[in-house]
Amino acid sequence: MDLSALIFPATALRRSALTALCPLFKPLNVLEPPSLGKGAHATPSGLESLARMLRPAGQAGAVGSDNPQARQAAKLLDQWQQWLTSHKGSSSAEALKAGMELPTPPETFRTVMREIKSYLGPKGQGDPGLPGVEADLLLNLAHIQDQEAAELEQALSQARQGESRLRHSMGQDQDDYQPVDYEAPLMDHLAPVDYTLPQEHLLESRLKAWSTLAQGFGAETGWPVTTSAAAARLLLERAHELVQPPVKEFRTPAGAVSPLTMAPMSARPDNPLAQEAARLVLPDLSELDDRAFLDLAAKLDLSSDMDLLRQRVNHLAQRVDGEKWWPGLAPELAHKAQELAQAYGDLVQQAGVRAGGKPRGLSLLAFPGLSREDLLTLMRGEKPDDAPKMEQWPEEWPDGSTVVWALW
Repeated sequence: MDLSALIFPATALRRSALTALCPLFKPLNVLEPPSLGKGAHATPSGLESLARMLRPAGQAGAVGSDNPQARQAAKLLDQWQQWLTSHKGSSSAEALKAGMELPTPPETFRTVMREIKSYLGPKGQGDPGLPGVEADLLLNLAHIQDQEAAELEQALSQARQGESRLRHSMGQDQDDYQPVDYEAPLMDHLAPVDYTLPQEHLLESRLKAWSTLAQGFGAETGWPVTTSAAAARLLLERAHELVQPPVKEFRTPAGAVSPLTMAPMSARPDNPLAQEAARLVLPDLSELDDRAFLDLAAKLDLSSDMDLLRQRVNHLAQRVDGEKWWPGLAPELAHKAQELAQAYGDLVQQAGVRAGGKPRGLSLLAFPGLSREDLLTLMRGEKPDDAPKMEQWPEEWPDGSTVVWALW
């Protein structure tokens, strides 16, 4: 497997994630819900060449459902997306955000939600013949939020870049510059406002929907990569409960926890609990404008040293994927990851780019003894039938681990 990425559970990449992953992972693959209409994209405008959308094979989704309500819901979602696109930046869209009731178009978001709820029914039961229909509709809705979050982050990035260019033109970015009182506005002394949209909304439902549609994706689509720290933590917790069930608490007659209760084992290199095997500390490239970032990506693509670096980073994941978990594996990989992160930073500097901001962490998570199919099962909130147990460690522990890259 090459160093390519299959993003989950997001259906569109934010700029901060794109600039962190793109120079290393090529290509970046994003799942496309089957009923997603035309004009959908996986990246902010201007950066479309850096990622591609993959439609699950054999999944007809809501569009191909035998249920007319499902087809109607997909049609309404497509109309809603087209309306949002055509009114982007208009007074109508601003009125919508403010909660004002619009006379047009006739198919409003409430109509869409009412139709979808009507299809799902009171217990959330969709078309039994097409289990991917509900997943398709949910990710279709989620894609609208993902796109809005990506566009908002893109707009904020462009505003910061404009401010940076203004400061540069006025000489305010020089080391010896001393601002006078009137040049230090009040806003500089206030805490920054967080305009970002959360990624944790309906996380468990999104993971379940994504895993349902991604069942046909093989290793050729890339290593699983998540930009959601909450998703990574949830999968680690589920994997821990799978290998080591929750410890039963013993309580005194008064109801206090008895000292006989043993604390659950924590993940360490000398045990098979899912854990971080290595971490790459990456330079922050999100402050580069689109042209500068695309130029950097093009320069790195022409570098033989960058090709070698990608191969070495990929080898870290391949070792976790193929080797039996043993106590010395994680420390060895962690040391190599530090060297590779430093080499990557040097290549960025040699390309003439000075990274700023806070570095990003890219963790190589290992799920010892679990397969890729087991990981999808965990995403759905289920337990794999043949998952190894702690009593099998270490002699009977199976070879290999599932790899997940997590961007922090």
